[in-house]
Amino acid sequence: MILAIGYNPLISKLQDIPNYIVYPRFFDDKRALLIERNYKKYLKELWLNKNKIEVALYPDNVNYILPVPRSITYVVPIHNLSQLEIADKLRENDYKVIVGYASDPKYRDYTIHDFVKASKYEKWYLGISTKRELKEALFYSFNYGDITLMLLGRFPQLKDINYIKRMLKELLQLISKPQGRQSSILEFFPLNWGV
Repeated sequence: MILAIGYNPLISKLQDIPNYIVYPRFFDDKRALLIERNYKKYLKELWLNKNKIEVALYPDNVNYILPVPRSITYVVPIHNLSQLEIADKLRENDYKVIVGYASDPKYRDYTIHDFVKASKYEKWYLGISTKRELKEALFYSFNYGDITLMLLGRFPQLKDINYIKRMLKELLQLISKPQGRQSSILEFFPLNWGV
C-alpha cells in the first residue's frame, strides 16, 4: 500500500519524507473542493501545478469530465456505487483513474465489501485517521490511502516534527509487512497420496 499526506500546517517540514506521496504531489484542495465547491479555482490550481502534482482528488459528485490535465492520476471519490460511471468515463477518455472509498460512513451508501467487489480499478482509502481504518485498508488490500496526522498521535505529540517523522517511518514498516500467511497449494491436498 502506498500512503499519501495531504495539505496540513506542517507540510513544509514533511517534504523530505521518503516513500510517501506528499502535498503538493498529492493534491487535495479541500477548501475549494469541499467547502467552496469552486471548480474554477481548483482547475486553475491543477493547471498551474500540473508538473508538481502526481495524484489529485477529482471533485466530489461531478459526473462529467472536467478539463483537467491528463498527466495527473485522479482519485474519484465514490459516494454511491453508481458513481463508478464517472471513473469509466474518465478512463475511456485516457485519464488515469483510481476510485476512492470514503472512510466516513456518512459520505457513502455502501459497505467496504460492496465497494471492493464492484470496483475494477485500483482503490484509494480516503482519509485514514484511525488504526481501525488502517487495518481495514490493509485487510481489503487497498492500493493507496491518504492519512491524516491524527493517525500518528494526539495534538501535543503532533507539535513535535521529529516525533511525526519517526511515526511516519514506523508506519511504513508496519504496512510493508506481509498482511497474513501465504497458503501453500499442498495444504489443500491429503498427504497420504493413496498409500
